[in-house]
Amino acid sequence: MNEILSVLNLALSAVGKALTKRGTRIEKKIRAVQLMQKAVNRTKLYLNESNGNYHPNAELSDLWNEAFAAMILIDHELARKLNEQSRFWIEPQAWLLEESAMELQPSLMELQDRCESIIIELQRRKT
Repeated sequence: MNEILSVLNLALSAVGKALTKRGTRIEKKIRAVQLMQKAVNRTKLYLNESNGNYHPNAELSDLWNEAFAAMILIDHELARKLNEQSRFWIEPQAWLLEESAMELQPSLMELQDRCESIIIELQRRKT
């Protein structure tokens, strides 16, 4: 009887750890998409207020870098794109002059679409 209880306790412990890990991963994904959406929104706002003029912006660079740091745990390819956005906002004029460099830059629409797809994925998991 003690052996059965011991095995059941071990199994319950393993299930609990697995559920906690899954919950932590979902929380990290939620945080990553939250930071990414914030960077997209602030960038759109900046571009609207600056009439589409690109000037170095450390705040935007930091926002994109925070989104990158959170996303690297979730999606390496998307994280790379967020890092490119961070680098862009330190010296946008240099990037704009170099056509091949601009090919590395994802559009805000592309990043907005990725936010939407991650949110939909998270909603499906919760239901």
